[in-house]
Amino acid sequence: MFELDQRIAEQLTSVTLNSSVQVRCGNSNAFMVTASTIVPLMQMFEMSGVYICASRSATEIIEAFETIGIDVSHIHFLDLVSSGILGGTDSAHPNVSFIDSPIMLESILLRSLYALRISAHDRNFVILDSVNALAIYNEEKMLAEYLHSFINVFRKREVLTVILNVPDQVPPSVLANLDLYCTDLIDRGQVVIH
Repeated sequence: MFELDQRIAEQLTSVTLNSSVQVRCGNSNAFMVTASTIVPLMQMFEMSGVYICASRSATEIIEAFETIGIDVSHIHFLDLVSSGILGGTDSAHPNVSFIDSPIMLESILLRSLYALRISAHDRNFVILDSVNALAIYNEEKMLAEYLHSFINVFRKREVLTVILNVPDQVPPSVLANLDLYCTDLIDRGQVVIH
């Protein structure tokens, strides 16, 4: 049985719609931390939103959530991963759209805004999974500037921003800027298995 981290739900009770939350995790616990973040947003706070898939394909993420019983039909997934794979833009899920490349940062922002605009929900979030995946493809200074704009655009529109990262895989200046830009921090670090 899959167990969620209740401490994350408790921390989320103190955030507001115009908050930006940096969620730090490790490679080994990334899915548990992501699920522990998204479930309270959908169930406790009755939110909907956009999930930006930069680390794994949207289909893979949707199937992982469905395996543990999480209905993600009210979330629009932006897949930055599959378009680079031959035949990768086929999806059986109607709530998935594709962006050609992880370097198309402006397209990511515009598509997120469009998905939120056509959403029937009043309370929304946008989840970026993950900064370390974007850092592979984008120059450090440009990524830091983009994240600043990204956070402020959604803050102004009262959309909760959740930015996932594995801190030891993010350039130091980008991580420092996230510490500066984000209003809240959830740190679940790397889980060490002995």
